Amino acid sequence: MFPVALDGCTNYDIETIEKILKQQLISAGVSEEMLSEKKVVLKPNLVMSKNPDYAATTHPAVIAGAARALRSMGAAELVLAESSGGPYTETTIRLHYNGCGIKEMAQRENITLNYKTDAAMMQFPDGSACRSFHVIQPICDADVIVNICKMKTHSLTKMSCGVKNLYGVIPGTEKVEMHARFSRVENFAEMLCDLAQMLLKSKTMITICDGVCGMEGNGPTGGTPRKYGVLMTCLSPFALDLVAEHLLGFDGTVPTVQVSTRRGLCPADITQLDVIGADYKNYITNDVVPPDTSRRSILRDFPNLFGGRLVRFLEPRPKIDQKKCVRCGVCAASCPKKTISIKEKGGKKQLKIQNKHCIRCYCCQEMCPKNAVKIQKNFILRIVR
Repeated sequence: MFPVALDGCTNYDIETIEKILKQQLISAGVSEEMLSEKKVVLKPNLVMSKNPDYAATTHPAVIAGAARALRSMGAAELVLAESSGGPYTETTIRLHYNGCGIKEMAQRENITLNYKTDAAMMQFPDGSACRSFHVIQPICDADVIVNICKMKTHSLTKMSCGVKNLYGVIPGTEKVEMHARFSRVENFAEMLCDLAQMLLKSKTMITICDGVCGMEGNGPTGGTPRKYGVLMTCLSPFALDLVAEHLLGFDGTVPTVQVSTRRGLCPADITQLDVIGADYKNYITNDVVPPDTSRRSILRDFPNLFGGRLVRFLEPRPKIDQKKCVRCGVCAASCPKKTISIKEKGGKKQLKIQNKHCIRCYCCQEMCPKNAVKIQKNFILRIVR
């Protein structure tokens, strides 16, 4: 099992982050030989065009600190690439670079930004849920992937960290198609672990976690910033996620960690990992607000009761707040099953979700720029709780 390097970090001072990450890279087992004369691609989390202060995206200071640390260890040219939510076009790529504070940082740190939108198939015959993936070209061409994730809660997978961040290598709206194909969260988690395994087997991967200020509540975009005060580095996204799950107080409940544990990609208990640096026990937060959708986890014990109809009836469902909605249509475009349509009521246009066909992927909530999509808990569960 790969060691996980963990240190406290309370602010986004680039020099401090550079110093911490350089030591973490060494502690995690990264050598100059692994980086020298290699194509190194930085893959952050830029899920939507949001100011870094919202804590929905990887902070530019962490990317800058990582770039400096990597260069000091032999990395020459660094390329930053990401496929965010929505269409994978040069226009949207530029929008996200500008909105997330990436363009200015990249110019200052001499990081090449990818604007191309080509992609290629990568095969993974050993996949359990998926045996091939369409992946953005810079990732296909990379020798080394530096997976710079954000530690956040997530409405579908409960936590977004190392493994979930790699979903951003799937081009644009093809991610919507993947949601439709793997509509059950358990199958979706299997697919995500297949993707991470494929990349880990075919490339050198370094995962760096921005946990200085993360997110709680209805992440990955609609939650509340939460200071966790940590930076982590590991050669395995699976091992790093096990530590992140423990720090958030989510032990044993994150679907991707459950899958990776079952596959033997990480141990079942953090005590079986070698966590280097600061004492991780000092960074455990037992009061992290989970996403509203986490209530669905109690239903997983009865997935087939009454043919699955009871679970479907009781599951939390997305609902559009008409007062906040600006009718931009982003939610409809991001819906894998096309269940969102425009209706007229009282002479006014409203976006409505057809719950009958909704697969509870919560893409609409994730991509809404106005946080107008809420999670409505079933009234029976509210009474029981």
